[in-house]
Amino acid sequence: MAKLEVCARCGRFSEVTGIRKLCPECYIRDDKDFEKIREYLYIHPGAQVFEVSEKLHIPIPQIKRYLREERLEIIEDDNLFLSCESCGKPIRSGILCDNCKKSNPHDFQTFYVNNTPRKLLKKVNYIPTK
Repeated sequence: MAKLEVCARCGRFSEVTGIRKLCPECYIRDDKDFEKIREYLYIHPGAQVFEVSEKLHIPIPQIKRYLREERLEIIEDDNLFLSCESCGKPIRSGILCDNCKKSNPHDFQTFYVNNTPRKLLKKVNYIPTK
């Protein structure tokens, strides 16, 4: 028997999907919202988080979650929007800065996308999945 949990988006009890803890309907909506953001950033390179939220009617916490999941990336050097959950240093995506990731690679190796710097083209950048 499947375990029912509360959907993080709609609050209904359902069989949640993946680490996002969303019911099947919200999971589909979440992917559609992400696709809208990806397409918007392709057309509007350099868009800021607040602009994306306002134009697409997607809540800022949802966009921040995509940043934490490393599905999006901030490229501004003076980023004050996202910070390392360990030391508080500004970061571009994920939950930890490079120094905190490297401080104990055995604990944090799953947070690495890759070890080489990416070419940054937009203020918020789409990170393709593997």
